[in-house]
This record gives sequence, structure tokens and C-alpha cells, in this order.
Amino acid sequence: MLIVEDEPLLAWELELSLAAAGAVIIGPASTLSSGMALAEDGDLDAAVIDYRLGQEEAVPLAAMLYQRGTPFVIHTGHGTTSDGGWWSAPIVRKPSNPDRIVQVLAALVRNERSLQSSLTSNRSG
Repeated sequence: MLIVEDEPLLAWELELSLAAAGAVIIGPASTLSSGMALAEDGDLDAAVIDYRLGQEEAVPLAAMLYQRGTPFVIHTGHGTTSDGGWWSAPIVRKPSNPDRIVQVLAALVRNERSLQSSLTSNRSG
């Protein structure tokens, strides 16, 4: 589970909540470049990304995750732009309870696994 969040306290709260739910944490990354590097290096089940990282927007990271089929949540206190298919990712507005992020990510991962299982069943049948 990749965490990309530039506010240290929020990153820590997300890390604690996700780890308590059984996630193996990658990161947290606090910049777009470090988030991109971790995403490129890791085999991710899912991710939570802050849309605004300092002065940068996480569009390249969202696009990469979307293209790879990695489920992710955008956690932001700002608006987002809708260039690309990735904008269909769930958005959880700040401030929010970290447990809400856990619930949304868990649902995304369950849906992704269900879809993969369905595709595998259809191919073998």
C-alpha cells in the first residue's frame, strides 16, 4: 500500500490506520518524485495519494497508477483536474478520518480482486 502525502501528521495517521488494517506500507512519500519512484519500484495492491504535493499536482502519479490498473484513492483538500481516465478514482476530501480511507481502499482492492478472479474464470471456461 503506497502512501503519498506531504503533510507528516496525515501521513503518519494514514500509515497507522492502514497498518492496523493489515496493509504492508510502502512510503510514505512526501513529494511527487519520491512517490513516482516508489510506485515504479513496487508491486502495489493499492495507493492513497494527496493530489497537491507542495506546488505540484499528482497527475503523473495518478495516470501511472491508472494505466497499471492499481486501485487508488485521492486524498485532498483541493480540487482536481479531470484530464485522463484516472479522474474516476474515488476522492476523499480533507479533513477526513483515516478509517474512511481504509474503508474506501479495502472496497477498491476487493473489487479489483473480484474482477481479476472473474476474468480468470472466464478465460478457463
